[in-house]
Formats: sequence, structure tokens, C-alpha cells
Amino acid sequence: MKNTAIITVMIFGFLSAITSCEQNNIDIDTTTPVVEAYLIPGKPVEQVKLTKLIPYLSDNGNYVAEGISDAEITITNNNENYKLLPVPDKSGENQTYNIDFEYNNKTISASTITPQKPTNFTMSQNIIYIDRLVEGERPNMENAIYEITWDNDDGSNYYISIDLLETEIDPVSFMVTDTVTQTLSTPSVTDVYNINSRLLRYYGNHRVVLYKVNEEYANLYENTSTSSQSLTDPYTNIENGKGIFTAFNTDTLFFEVKEY
Repeated sequence: MKNTAIITVMIFGFLSAITSCEQNNIDIDTTTPVVEAYLIPGKPVEQVKLTKLIPYLSDNGNYVAEGISDAEITITNNNENYKLLPVPDKSGENQTYNIDFEYNNKTISASTITPQKPTNFTMSQNIIYIDRLVEGERPNMENAIYEITWDNDDGSNYYISIDLLETEIDPVSFMVTDTVTQTLSTPSVTDVYNINSRLLRYYGNHRVVLYKVNEEYANLYENTSTSSQSLTDPYTNIENGKGIFTAFNTDTLFFEVKEY
């Protein structure tokens, strides 16, 4: 048996981004349930959290989202209902999933389709050599571009996550004083991502994860990236609620940064 979906439902923090500068005459139903869920084919269901809409209409910003603990979550696939349990052995790709639960005498529901796994995910080089920059020494201004590519014949949205895998960090430059070990790109319709060697911060092994995301995820990201002064409702595909129920698929590769 293979688990075909992962759902992570988290608090919609951005729903509280409504600013107090334009708060007059705003009617917010604080019983509205907020859902955020993501599906990944081949992964187990891990965590579900539901919250009520945050009525952020005060300058003190002390509102905390109230959790919903009495809802029974159901996922539906091919007319079969699952109470967040493992489903039979399937690839999970191009499958339609539905989520629903009863709350305040309403059925809160949403639907999404799990995308296919990215194909031909490759990197032009998996070992990158960089000179160490030592204080007092003349820096090497050379830089190289390393290309990460994949197929995108259907115009899908993708984004990249690059993570350092080392437990002990080894900066390539004395000027690196923080411990930021992850790089995230923004979702876009593309088939390439370039790594500039001068922007790499640490020696060691790195993991690159390519996420193929649905349109609703891209819409959510675009919506929440707009000005916090806007009172436009965040994008949602939840019927009778707020939030997001979407799916993505991934592929992974690795590269290593070494010192010359």
C-alpha cells in the first residue's frame, strides 16, 4: 500500500494582514473557517489544522487564530471517501481530490488535482568550486552561472528551494555573518533557474527541490505578495470558507560546493 497524498493545513497568517488604516465599516464573520492544505503524491497525510478567520481590526495586533478541533475532515478521490487515512497503491498523479467537512451548518469544501512529477530535472554541474574569501585578501571577482532546467511543455508554475545540508556551516566568505541556509524562488511559468556562484554562501552539500504547483497556489502567492495596505480578500478556493486546498509534486537533485 502506498500513501498518495500529504495534506498540511496551516493557519493563514496573511489573513491577519488587513491593516488598521482602512478598517472602517468592515464586517468580518469570525466564525468563517480557514483552510490551507497541500497534496504531494506518494507522501502520507501528516498534519491538519483549521482555524477561524482572524478579525484583525485593532492596532494592537494581539489577535490569535482560534483553532477548530471538532471538524471531521474527509478527502474524496474517485468517489471514495477517506478520513485522512492511507489510500490504495496509486501514483497519485493527475488525480482529483476533494476535501470537505461540516461546520456551522455549512459544508466547507474544495477540490484540487495533483500535478505530474517534474520531468528532465537536471543541473549543468553538480560540483561547484569557489575560492574562499579571506579578510585582507583581494577578492576573486570571477563568477559562473550554473543552469538548472526541466521540461515545462504545458506552461505550469514552478518554484525552487535550495537548502544547505551541512550541520556545521562553512562560509565561503568572511563577510557572511548570518546563518541563512535556504534560498527560495517565486512561483512562475518557467523551465530554468540559474545559480550565480558569487551568490553561494557556504561550502558543502546542497539539496535542490523543484516544486510543480497548481494554478491556485500561484494565485495565492501572487495575491499575498501584494501590498499589505490592500483590503482585497486573499485568494481562496474553499467553498463556504477561506484558505487554500491545492497540490504540488516535486523532484530533487543535489550539488556540492567545494573550495579551490
